[in-house]
Parts: sequence; structure tokens; C-alpha cells
Amino acid sequence: MKQRLMFWMVIALAALMLARCHLVIHPLRPADAVIEVKTTGYCMCRKCCSWKFNWLGMPVFASGSRKGRVKIIGQTASGRMARPGTVAVDPKVFPIGTKFYIPGYGWARAEDTGGAINGRHLDLFFWRHQTGSEWGVQYKKVRVWYSRD
Repeated sequence: MKQRLMFWMVIALAALMLARCHLVIHPLRPADAVIEVKTTGYCMCRKCCSWKFNWLGMPVFASGSRKGRVKIIGQTASGRMARPGTVAVDPKVFPIGTKFYIPGYGWARAEDTGGAINGRHLDLFFWRHQTGSEWGVQYKKVRVWYSRD
């Protein structure tokens, strides 16, 4: 019985991952804070993530201190690959690993940083550029669980 249950749990988890669903486990404790933040959307495209192709056809950073170095498209500042539920933050305000509940988006986790992200600003990851553009700029009251690592 336990083996059968474990088998179906693994199948369900694999289906969620293949469906590209949010996979952020929400905390069991009450929220540390409820604050109003500016939210915007981004994707992995060149326009959103500031990368370009070099003369060898490899993606490289287009600006910043790593300009010209090879970029792994979709890799975040935490080393994980971006997926729905990934949020870029200002690490001085929200440490990497902080979890959020964002109305209209769902559960998210701070896994990335960005040069244009300052203060109480969350940049939400979307698979498609159009979806991120449609999100636009929204001000939301979000629940925050700060990382305790």
C-alpha cells in the first residue's frame, strides 16, 4: 500500500514539473510581514535578461561586470534554473530564499537578482515574454516569509 502511494506521489510530482507549474512549497508558519511592493514580469529572452550572441554564436552577457562572458540562459543568481515561481529581488531588502505569496501570481521564491531591481520591487518570472509584458507594472500587497538560513 505504501509503495503504491509513493509511486503515485512521484508520478504526480513529475507531472507537475513537466507541466511547468509553480513548485514552491509554502511555509507552515504565519507570514513574517505583509507589505506593498512593485511587481513586474520578465522571461529568459535577450530583451529581459540582457544577453546577446557573440561571434561564435554563444550567448554572452551584454552588460555589467560579466560583459562578454558566456551566459547559461535561464540560470539565476542562486544557481537554479528560472521557472514560474522564481522572483528577482534586491538582496539587500529580501535575501535569496525568501518566500512570497503574490495575489494573482501565486507562491514564489527569491532566487534571482537584477541590476534594475531596487528596494521593494519583485520581478516575477514568466515563460513567455508576452505574458510578462501583459503583467506590466502592478502594486500588490504580498505576504513575506524571510529566509531563516
